[in-house]
Amino acid sequence: MVDYKKMYLTMFNATEDAINALENVRQALIQAQQDCEEMYVSADQDEEPESGKLIVLSAT
Repeated sequence: MVDYKKMYLTMFNATEDAINALENVRQALIQAQQDCEEMYVSADQDEEPESGKLIVLSAT
């Protein structure tokens, strides 16, 4: 006999784990955006922006 309760709980728990992981990623991206905005706002406004340079940001 198929154990539908076990199947349901397995899928439900995996779904909850995925939703929580995505929320953590969402929060990390929001924090990075806010940090960058703060860096921009607090930067010297008289500085010329560097154009044509590629900036690589680390995800750590």
